Amino acid sequence: MGQSVKKLLENLNDKILDRKTNQKILELHTDKVESLLLHHEDLEEARVIFQKASQVTQTQLAEQVSNIVSSALAAVFYEPYKFVVEFVSRRNTTECDLTFEKNGKQKSPLASCGYGAADIASLALRVAYWKLDGEARNVLVLDEPLRNLDVFKQPLASMMIKNLSKMPGGLQFIIVTHQKALAESADKKFSVVKENEVSYVTEQK
Repeated sequence: MGQSVKKLLENLNDKILDRKTNQKILELHTDKVESLLLHHEDLEEARVIFQKASQVTQTQLAEQVSNIVSSALAAVFYEPYKFVVEFVSRRNTTECDLTFEKNGKQKSPLASCGYGAADIASLALRVAYWKLDGEARNVLVLDEPLRNLDVFKQPLASMMIKNLSKMPGGLQFIIVTHQKALAESADKKFSVVKENEVSYVTEQK
């Protein structure tokens, strides 16, 4: 009988010891879980902060690009479209929508707006990219940038390009064109003549 009681006590002590050990393990894991939860909350808070910062940056970027392109359009057209830049989330990624807006209605730059307006917007977008990229070279090479623009608006576009070249940073335009109005506004002009399959470049005075 004494041996049985002793055995029972030993088993009970073992169980108590196991329970204490398990209790300590549980407390340790509880601390880890609480730490992970706190860490998760920190990560979630950081994610929200980065998301807000990204939204602010995108808003500022959209506003800057919109202002540059809209100003270029206003310099050429009497009733210009406003250029709208909007960042949207699609398929778990951020995309950029570019539209023209007039009288509260938005259109694609290539839909019923005239390709001349699209030419001006395209040129101004390149200028905006140059302005926002601190490491970009201060030279833009353009091949027939106003090919679709009405001939009567080309002098206004030429003046607009001239004004853009005076922006801080000294942006220089190298333009290849057949358009007389655009060529005449250049600081330096070169003509290219092809004779017997050979091209000759000469500076015009």
